[in-house]
Amino acid sequence: MTNNQSCVNAGTGTACSEKKPSVIPDCVAAQTADDALELLRATQERINHMKALFSAIKADFKHGMSLNIEDLADLGGFLGYDWANYVDCQVEDLQKQLDLLELAQ
Repeated sequence: MTNNQSCVNAGTGTACSEKKPSVIPDCVAAQTADDALELLRATQERINHMKALFSAIKADFKHGMSLNIEDLADLGGFLGYDWANYVDCQVEDLQKQLDLLELAQ
């Protein structure tokens, strides 16, 4: 197993197993890439949830006499706000990881 793989397998928030200066940037790079991919996968899932929510709003408007539109719209607003906040935090964390890579080079 290479040092990159051992670091990636260690998971988010763990220290790299190797402390050699030449290995740490590779480890941080691998972890940053892994974190970015996880964020993209989670974003894709959230977008699919939002798609389902908007389909429910449309169906309620069309067939349900608009009984749930206000609640569904409130849910959509909450999900959008919550996800924007989460992504903002993740972007900040990823930027810190990239800054560490720049300093190490």
